[in-house]
Amino acid sequence: MPMPTLLCLAFASGVAAALAGRAELRISPRPLLLTQSAGAWLAFGLFVLVPVSVYFYLFHGDWFLLYAVDIRRVPSAVALLGFLGELALGVAGFVLGGALVRAQRDSIAGGVIGATCLAAVIAVVVSWDRLAVVGSYAQYEGGFGLSPFGSGALLSGTVAMGLILIAGLGYLLGRLVASSRRV
Repeated sequence: MPMPTLLCLAFASGVAAALAGRAELRISPRPLLLTQSAGAWLAFGLFVLVPVSVYFYLFHGDWFLLYAVDIRRVPSAVALLGFLGELALGVAGFVLGGALVRAQRDSIAGGVIGATCLAAVIAVVVSWDRLAVVGSYAQYEGGFGLSPFGSGALLSGTVAMGLILIAGLGYLLGRLVASSRRV
């Protein structure tokens, strides 16, 4: 998964977590970020979302960044800030979703999730020419030595990380919905 897609999914997962934990958010007097639902999303972000992003950054970095920059020139501190920014984007999604849930605008929250997921797909479609080939930044810029997307380890890594992300998000949302029945 390329970075723009994962950023969209981070935001959408935050909104979805707020929507799934709506029973708690509506009755809790706590600030949104101090609820159990926010803690559950943060655990998902720290232990599933960011590690998936780190995998793509470390093993397929130039492709992950859509060959926009040479990954060897990105300082590790900047990469760390990028992963923290991804977490912050998910938290912002949770805050927006929580505000919509508390205002009883669940359908708008659902629309935000749909629009953000659509943006994730559009990001892939728009950058398909870059995503269809795998290689280093120098290979992409020079137009040599590139291999097709489906011919190497990137395809199996994308499938595995996609399944991990889907399973983690499914578990998070399922647990939030199940815990809301007990509230």
